[in-house]
Amino acid sequence: MWYNSASMSFILKYPRTSHIGHTVSHAKNRGKRGFKYNLQTVTILINGQKMRLKVPAKVVKQLKKEGVTTHYKKVVE
Repeated sequence: MWYNSASMSFILKYPRTSHIGHTVSHAKNRGKRGFKYNLQTVTILINGQKMRLKVPAKVVKQLKKEGVTTHYKKVVE
């Protein structure tokens, strides 16, 4: 699981720093730039308590799969 219910602390599986690359002009001049995360605000339910977190879009997809988010419920067949 991604959280410890006793301390309500989250351990999200993504690096805290974004990747570094180059911005390249038409003349092939290079300058440093950072690739920033696609952060989304998500409300999740833990032990009946709502928490709002900013997480990357990839983690949102994983939270939806787990069924932890409040705006997404798994379809029960």
